[in-house]
Amino acid sequence: MSRTSYDKGDPMLVCITADLHLTSRPLDSYRWDFFRWLEQQKFGTIVILGDLADEKDYHSSVFVNRVVSELTALSEAGREVHILMGNHDYALADSPFFAFIRHCPRCFYHDTPRIWEIANLRWAFYPHSREPEKYQVDMRRGEEVDVDFTLCHQVFHGALSEHGRKLDGWQPGSLRGAGKIFAGDVHVPQIVGPVEYVGAPYPIHFGDSYKPQVTVVDSEERRWYYLHPPSIQKMVLEINDPSQIEMLPGWRAHDQVKVVVKITRSDFGKWEHYRKRVQDICKRNELVLCGIELKERVRARLTTAKVQHVPISYRDQFHRYCQHAEVSRQDQAFGGELLL
Repeated sequence: MSRTSYDKGDPMLVCITADLHLTSRPLDSYRWDFFRWLEQQKFGTIVILGDLADEKDYHSSVFVNRVVSELTALSEAGREVHILMGNHDYALADSPFFAFIRHCPRCFYHDTPRIWEIANLRWAFYPHSREPEKYQVDMRRGEEVDVDFTLCHQVFHGALSEHGRKLDGWQPGSLRGAGKIFAGDVHVPQIVGPVEYVGAPYPIHFGDSYKPQVTVVDSEERRWYYLHPPSIQKMVLEINDPSQIEMLPGWRAHDQVKVVVKITRSDFGKWEHYRKRVQDICKRNELVLCGIELKERVRARLTTAKVQHVPISYRDQFHRYCQHAEVSRQDQAFGGELLL
């Protein structure tokens, strides 16, 4: 395939992303902006490694039509779109909700293992499974045909969640002879053994601190690199006073925030005053306030130092008393005889 471009896409550039978790909730509208960014890039192929939607089933017609419209807009611009089935894309594995997308022009939905040629390279697709071990036969076949890239949606042992918790899952050592392995399901971009998680292209949950990215494979040069789509942040701001919001680093206008206000129990009666100030400050700075939580701030208490008691003999106690009371030598001698 010669390196000539479609209207907007280079056929040798493959964009790999995952975990879009699209919804119809107004606060999640920022996720749809990702499609505007994709349209502006020069990718010839776009691969979504699972979890196209957040809910598994029972999508509204408005939501479904919007998903189809966004995907077909990419395909009509000359892009090839591949969607791998993730664990959020089905209630029953044999009937994933969005499987019908394969009937759209230049759109391909992968709900069973298969090997596909994209941009003169071989790509193995492995959808999410609760029993990934059954893919062993397919992976051996992938080794036989010399697969360049393996794409999957699975949690592998040792991956870290958004909160830094180590996840338990399939052993990545099972993926032998699979070429370069890219995975979805874990939102934080990271490398676990032979597996590289491409990560989500924007934050999904409040407190997500990873840097969103997509992976771009240059098929002609057989290399890959990373791009960072623009996005809002979803932040949790912990403060003792509303005035601290404007002093906290990192936030930008239009970010979504949840504010945790820590006040002492004696100030609980001022809660409405605190709440109103938080609302006013967020509005003034164009922050999208998604929740305010009250927490008690406990003042640090002074701890009593532990006194180490050293045993003192009766004779020593008597001599200390005599020094303190200025007892005469004669009386000390008499008292000393009584202690014997």
